[in-house]
Amino acid sequence: MASLTLLPIQDVYVSEWYENQNFDFSIALFVSQYKQPGDDYRSLFQFDLASLPPASSIEKAELELKIYRNEVSDSISVEAHRLLNNWTEDQIIWNNQPPFSPESDGTAFITSTTALEFISIDITNLARGWYDGSIPNNGLIFIGNEAENDLVGFVSTRGYYSNEWPKLRIEFVEGVINCFPPQELQVPQEGCPLTESYAIPLGPRKKASFLVANRSASHHVRAIVQVGFSDDPDELFFDVGEWSCLGPSGLPGEAVALSTSEVAKFARVLIDGYGGEHVIVFPQTRES
Repeated sequence: MASLTLLPIQDVYVSEWYENQNFDFSIALFVSQYKQPGDDYRSLFQFDLASLPPASSIEKAELELKIYRNEVSDSISVEAHRLLNNWTEDQIIWNNQPPFSPESDGTAFITSTTALEFISIDITNLARGWYDGSIPNNGLIFIGNEAENDLVGFVSTRGYYSNEWPKLRIEFVEGVINCFPPQELQVPQEGCPLTESYAIPLGPRKKASFLVANRSASHHVRAIVQVGFSDDPDELFFDVGEWSCLGPSGLPGEAVALSTSEVAKFARVLIDGYGGEHVIVFPQTRES
């Protein structure tokens, strides 16, 4: 698994008390209420994911912020919300801050004893949406407790030490992974003791993998990958490789992973047994 660390292309806070002032010069980013009602602070961030390799799968994305100031009286949650419109760091003020989603995309909990160290906020689902284009990347806004005095400050990219700047750490796998619903199969007890999984589509740059697990006590379960040009189970399918034997459930060898590299339109798994065995198949494809 590869990783990538990104610095924000924009990071700034806005102040309700100074509703028409821009703070793009500040070494800190504030959230929550400071001295009284009407004195709330919010911080905005935006990251560019263009350096992430094409056709990758994001496994994890965490925003890391270095606490610069902690005036929390007890404990608060700081929530990240996706922004719905564009904004510009050197022009943003409280009065023109863009709208944001009411649902949180990540939360951090800060108490009065939280040290002036880094905190992490998981925004994996949001980062995936930014990357695949399903969520417009307008950045995000951090909102704390706006009902009581609980100010928190984070180091901005204007901070004195670059190792304390905000960062987005992304763990990813090169190649898009698509997971299909698992399928439970039972080998017929009468007639031919064979059964097959449903066929999943391949493509010019797709390879299929099938994770096959024996859920019975039988020693006589085998699996083999097949490929074909139709997803009709009655059409002709071609065997790939050799039969793989599975051990009984709960013993070593109860599960195998089978993959394709052949050129075809569809792939499936064929299961052989003595009859009555239960098997579960987890299909997936990877596009590189």
